[in-house]
Amino acid sequence: MMVRTAQIRGVIRLKVAITVVLAVALLLILGQKAAIASGLGGLIAILGSVLYATIAYSVKFAPAAEIMRRHFAAEMAKLCMTLLAFAALFVLYRQADWLWVFVGYLAAASAYWFGLLIQFDGKK
Repeated sequence: MMVRTAQIRGVIRLKVAITVVLAVALLLILGQKAAIASGLGGLIAILGSVLYATIAYSVKFAPAAEIMRRHFAAEMAKLCMTLLAFAALFVLYRQADWLWVFVGYLAAASAYWFGLLIQFDGKK
């Protein structure tokens, strides 16, 4: 079964929404440091999904082996980008509240599983 473009966009939008809601909630409850940290974690998850979708779904029709190769390449690129982003964050933003970075990442990443339960039809 092919994944529709609306479904992919819907999951990415859901990741953005979860990231924003979590960051705003943390800003109100714990302050700016936790909000920024969770937002950065969510951003890493969002960028990984965008990279995956760009690579995996760059063609509409292809032989099964090509589709499998694209998904494998997309997953490897997403994994490398995620690891590099976390490494860069560790080096460049040492004062980050790491618990909230990982909570933000996991919260945004959970959108994929929620996306399986939601049927995005492409209507606004």
